[in-house]
Amino acid sequence: MVGYRVQNKESFNPDYSCPCCSLILRDPVQLIDCGHRICQSCANEQEGDIITCSECHEKTNRNKLLIDRGFKNDMQILPVVCSLCNWTGILNIYQVKFCFYFILFLLFEFILKNHLDQNHQNPTCDSCGQKFSSVNNLDRHIQYDCEKTTVDCLLKQFGCQEMILQINLSKHYLSEQHQHVLMNVVRHLKSISSNDIYKHLQIPSETTINHRQRTDNETIQLQEIDEIIKVLLDGVETLNDDLQRLSNESVHHKNLLDSLTPNLSTLKISMEEQNRYLDGIKINQEVLQQDIESMTQKLNDMKTSSYDGTLMWKIINVQEKMGQQLRNY
Repeated sequence: MVGYRVQNKESFNPDYSCPCCSLILRDPVQLIDCGHRICQSCANEQEGDIITCSECHEKTNRNKLLIDRGFKNDMQILPVVCSLCNWTGILNIYQVKFCFYFILFLLFEFILKNHLDQNHQNPTCDSCGQKFSSVNNLDRHIQYDCEKTTVDCLLKQFGCQEMILQINLSKHYLSEQHQHVLMNVVRHLKSISSNDIYKHLQIPSETTINHRQRTDNETIQLQEIDEIIKVLLDGVETLNDDLQRLSNESVHHKNLLDSLTPNLSTLKISMEEQNRYLDGIKINQEVLQQDIESMTQKLNDMKTSSYDGTLMWKIINVQEKMGQQLRNY
């Protein structure tokens, strides 16, 4: 299960979006260490006792998750447009589980049905055509499993306009196009000075303890951002060096293959000539074998010839002929 998928998500306050699944928060929980909220199901997707915030990468122990019922109550009146049709209504009747905090909903239970469960009981994935038993299962499939779902690059607003298959995101992040855009973004962020950033911070004129603490926190965050940018810049430069090295190796291997191609042709011709030579030797051996057999026959004939007037007969198969004569008598 993931967050709520709706058509008008962009019209809502970003605080209502889960940084993990990028959908409208479902059963929001707050990470105490950083203050951001994620779906309870998205927190359950992470293994181990440590939950990492997808927005600021702050790590929070699982036992420090706060079920934010107050924030969930505030979200119930959000006007939403169904992701599968043009139905409009408020979030608490878009898809609601039984909850004692919404006991008033029971008064309308037999009049106003759950829209998703009533009108989209067996939704189909538009990308791969697979059918599901509920919209929750469909949303989770689209978010994590569908191999044909296309998504925008995270740097789309900075010029990386390519639509990518969800399963190929990792390859895209290593592509030359994405690395070029990432390099430009990092350089742009690096060029922004702390003074320029402070101009956009809305700091009240009165100097209270809370304001000073907030300023200190923002200063710390700016320093952390600066460190992250440095790490990203080093990583991008390393990737570019690796790409250049791989490109050089590819050219070297291509040149090596090109140099071996003539040798392969020469070797092929040599092998063909050797095969023809062996075929000639085979023919000569057959002729030689016939000559040897002919000479052997001549030698045997010469052994039965008489040179002193005595006639000689060569009798073969003597035992067989003697046995035949004995049987006749």
